[in-house]
Amino acid sequence: MNNDIVIKKGIRLGELDAEADVGMLDYCFYDNGQIEDLLDVSSPRSIILGRTGSGKSALIYKISSEVEHSSILDPNDISVRFLEHSNIIQFFNELGVKLDLFYRILWRHLLTVELLKLRYNLRNESDNDSFLSRINEWAQRDTVKQRALSYFREWGDRFWLETDEQLRELTTKFTNDVKAKLGAKYAGVDISLEGAKHLSDEVKVEIRSLATQVVSAIQIKRLNEVLDLLADNAFEDKQKRYYVLIDKLDEDWAETETRCRFIRALIEETKALRKIPQVKIVTALRVDLLDLVFDRTRDSGFQEEKYDAYISKIIWTKNELKELLDSRVNEVYKRQYTSQGVHFSDIFPNTAKHGGGTAADYIIERTMLRPRDAIQFANECFLLAIGRPRISWRVLNAAESNYSQKRIKSLKEEWAEFYPCLESTIEIVRGLDNPFTRSSISNERLEGLAEDIHDGDEKDPCVVVCRNLYAPGSKVSHSEVLSKILISLYHVGVVGVKISTLDTYTWSHVDQPRLTNSEAKRVNSIKVHKMLRHALEIKDRKLLTEMGKKNQI
Repeated sequence: MNNDIVIKKGIRLGELDAEADVGMLDYCFYDNGQIEDLLDVSSPRSIILGRTGSGKSALIYKISSEVEHSSILDPNDISVRFLEHSNIIQFFNELGVKLDLFYRILWRHLLTVELLKLRYNLRNESDNDSFLSRINEWAQRDTVKQRALSYFREWGDRFWLETDEQLRELTTKFTNDVKAKLGAKYAGVDISLEGAKHLSDEVKVEIRSLATQVVSAIQIKRLNEVLDLLADNAFEDKQKRYYVLIDKLDEDWAETETRCRFIRALIEETKALRKIPQVKIVTALRVDLLDLVFDRTRDSGFQEEKYDAYISKIIWTKNELKELLDSRVNEVYKRQYTSQGVHFSDIFPNTAKHGGGTAADYIIERTMLRPRDAIQFANECFLLAIGRPRISWRVLNAAESNYSQKRIKSLKEEWAEFYPCLESTIEIVRGLDNPFTRSSISNERLEGLAEDIHDGDEKDPCVVVCRNLYAPGSKVSHSEVLSKILISLYHVGVVGVKISTLDTYTWSHVDQPRLTNSEAKRVNSIKVHKMLRHALEIKDRKLLTEMGKKNQI
């Protein structure tokens, strides 16, 4: 590479958000083998599962740019907040009526309409009228098809409406059905949260029974017939594929409980729509959010392994991340400096340090094997190397300080729903030598943490166990508190553990995602992830020993 070329201000290997990173994704998207499976309508793989920054949104974008017929559904546009704050939903929730089937019907309707818009290009009332004329030819003398067509006749004049308007229409109809079922006897009942609270226990029981009948009477059978009708008549061309892509489910588009039940309903409907062979619903989900969904919606007989066939888990190897960094360096330098091929090793140190690997190895060891981590670290290096032709080890080490602080902040944000007090819980390992043992965390440290988070959000399991430590008559020991904290820190990726001296260290992002209580009690040795050591002032015992030996020489 020409040594006269210097790193300019603003040079980056990409943006951390897929929407802002489109320019790079168009030219150097790295396919680690998932695209083909996700595009294959015969494959059940339809839930892109990964942690924050693993590339879920990048996959959604790539699918949308490669196929002819696709649409992206943003949950922020569906007005689910209107749904959860509607009088009927609050009324039912207060009465304890399960609405899972209703949420499934909502999704089936929304997805069916989205597919019809794709297939028939329904953009306005005129398009809608043309479609309704066409579907009358489908039924002929088939009574099953006639039943399915009644659905189209009931809703067909509104198929062209926006998604949020569809949801409002469905909710209004549902409210009217409930009022009709309650009849004259309860005509004066206020169908709202406050109305439900003021009902007597006897009336609540009777209305709950009637309301449950309304939910159960939702015509799931008729909608199954609708899917059959669409498969036979609307999506019969085997050469054409249609994709509905759903992203941003981890954003704050609804309260946690509603969001979990709505996502669970979406997963069930994704399975149901496989009845239409030329159609695929592809959803991006964060690992921790899917865990939360299954935890909050788990019912009798639930078997998580039944969903494995639908999950396409994003897993990156070290070599794949190196190739991704290399392709991005090449693209950035081609755009800004030279058409000559420039590689990662031309810009970053290619020699080992402290007996370790190259700069690429150093960076990737400080990631959770996610593209976003690697790109962010490289960007921090470029920021500190402005005006230089290359990035030195000194620059790389200085960049690590900024990177480590940002990653610890991102980790807190990523897991805020599971562990609202993670910011304080992480402090339990600050300043420790690496590796350390359970005994390295003193009772004084544990008590200090318990005081810090005692009044925190009780959704956090660490808050609950710390409160129990001080509860009158409690038999919770310091050891039990420590085990719960280790389980939490392991789950989010702050620490890796060795259960026995014969084991290797396991990490949640590489090996098993969670520790059991029994495993946490038996932990033999603990390491803080390299990504966070700088921010948490963790001292590497092995490195300090080696440096001490050199100083003696």
